[in-house]
Amino acid sequence: MRAFTPLFLSSVLALAACGQKEESKVTVKDKDGTVTISANGDKSNVSVDANGGQVTVRAGDGKSVAEINTNGVNVSGKLPDFISVFPGARVVSLISANNQSGTLTLQSSAEPSQVLGFYKQKAEAAGFKQNLDANDAGNLLYSASFAGRTIQVLASKDSDGTHAQVTWSSS
Repeated sequence: MRAFTPLFLSSVLALAACGQKEESKVTVKDKDGTVTISANGDKSNVSVDANGGQVTVRAGDGKSVAEINTNGVNVSGKLPDFISVFPGARVVSLISANNQSGTLTLQSSAEPSQVLGFYKQKAEAAGFKQNLDANDAGNLLYSASFAGRTIQVLASKDSDGTHAQVTWSSS
């Protein structure tokens, strides 16, 4: 992993510097296992923070964020009102774009059908109408929409239980 870090940082710095003016800055800070990379240019800013099993990428607007944490991501106040976390699930990652769309990745010990059923019930109770309900060799997919909002859930079995992705958008 340590051998990978310098290569990764070099790649990120090279990408961050592309198209940047001379007065733009790219900084790398490494203290106590924490790595922070930030780049600012004419049109946007981006920052990447990594510490152990947690990585956070933020766009300059402060509203577009990707969080990945092997110990679980805190989603309190970060989800739209029509999306919730399956009870007892561990949130592995959250990607949110200006509070208009996003993807929530979960890990649960429940069966895929239980996870999908939870989201299906919540969506129907909120007035969503089903667009798709499919089972492809045990990979379950559900999609619904209502009033310019959509939800899509993919749940499948893996070696740790059930892996689920909940994707949403609202116009």
